[in-house]
Amino acid sequence: MNENDELNHRLAKADPANERRAPELSEELITRAIAKESKLSLRSRFELLGQNARRLALGAAMSGSAAVVALALVVTAQPQPLLQLAAQGSRNNESVASQSSLSSDKMWIPYADFEFVAGPNLTGDTGRGEVYKLARQSTPEAVLARVAAIFDVQGKIKKYPDFGEGNPGYFFGQSDDPWGYDGKNPVISLWWSGTASWNYSNPMSYPESTCERTDDDGNCNEWTEFQPTPELLPTREEAIAKALEVFNGTGLDVSADQIRVDASDWGVSAYASLYVGGQPTNVEWYIGWSSTGEISYAGGHSVVAQSMGSFDTISQVAAVKRLSDWRWSGAPASIFYSRFQPTFASVEPAPYRDNTESDFSGGTSSGSSGSVDEPIATEPMPGEDYIPETLTLTILEVENALLSVWDTNGEVWLVPGYIMINDQGWFGAIISLIEGVIALPKATDFDIMPLPADDSGVSNK
Repeated sequence: MNENDELNHRLAKADPANERRAPELSEELITRAIAKESKLSLRSRFELLGQNARRLALGAAMSGSAAVVALALVVTAQPQPLLQLAAQGSRNNESVASQSSLSSDKMWIPYADFEFVAGPNLTGDTGRGEVYKLARQSTPEAVLARVAAIFDVQGKIKKYPDFGEGNPGYFFGQSDDPWGYDGKNPVISLWWSGTASWNYSNPMSYPESTCERTDDDGNCNEWTEFQPTPELLPTREEAIAKALEVFNGTGLDVSADQIRVDASDWGVSAYASLYVGGQPTNVEWYIGWSSTGEISYAGGHSVVAQSMGSFDTISQVAAVKRLSDWRWSGAPASIFYSRFQPTFASVEPAPYRDNTESDFSGGTSSGSSGSVDEPIATEPMPGEDYIPETLTLTILEVENALLSVWDTNGEVWLVPGYIMINDQGWFGAIISLIEGVIALPKATDFDIMPLPADDSGVSNK
């Protein structure tokens, strides 16, 4: 026996698969693997990889060098992540304090570090959850035409001045302004990226303010003071009926009991979430009426959720550690912000004071006191030697939720996550997928939102 034959003989005897039959792949897995648009789960990919390696290892003509190659495949090959998260932690996940209805005399504790610990009610059980990709439907022209028909808007389609591959913005209306807004004609805007979100705006739905008194130079120094007109507003039933018409007419399959209504003497708004897999998401449709009783704004999307497979999830206890890493955050449905409110605050905000002679509504300001040159009190910035206070928060309750995230290609996904409510009454929304399903951005990466343009002729990019 030469040296090569002896090596092959020893490898064959040492092979744990020797004299064992490789398990057969299911027809379903093979069919999905060869399909043109196949989407395999990580588990399926590992199964295919392992099966291929075993078949190589059991080949009758395998040489010793081929066996080494097969072993290397088994050890080093890894399935690709399903998606690469964009560095948008600050965009997708604003602080709970900024999105919740905080009391008017309290504000968020600034300059503090948080340490999170698991409470006694959290479980160590793992699970599985479905991942969805939101796919845009139809075309920009068709979406704008459908929305325009619902709101009876006349005009034509134009592109925004900063239109580009990464910012495909359109608007529909009669305005000649390059940004579509002229203060008198309704306009519909549409961004053909992400969830293909559209927005209807009617500037003429708001009450018109008139000048009551001018100064010697002809400048108005006293405007008509607006008064609420609740008798002009739609009832709850009327608001829901109109919302159903608009939402269902623009792609949201929703029932009356899923529509939430907010009302005051100054206006009414209704909104509803896109439900996927029986769970609400932060992809929402909305509509609002001004104090005149006219519809002043509305918005929605043009997407459907496509299942990308079911994946393993970590336990509630293990997810607590992710609260300290913004990259594991996702955006939950707004209904959670109304359910869970912060209960603590240690800083009293400075009272609001307008340093002009008239307030934003056009009426004479009477709530301020002192000279207009008197500085407004602000919370001082900490010095370089400032050591932030560390607050320990205990997670008392956890709920399952679908969270939205953006990938690096500008697409939106819905992933399984946890709503983790702490002992102060607010929460964090954390992705619960096991590591490897998604690729995280670098911890130092941040997506900075561009500042708004100075005027209608300047791009905000």
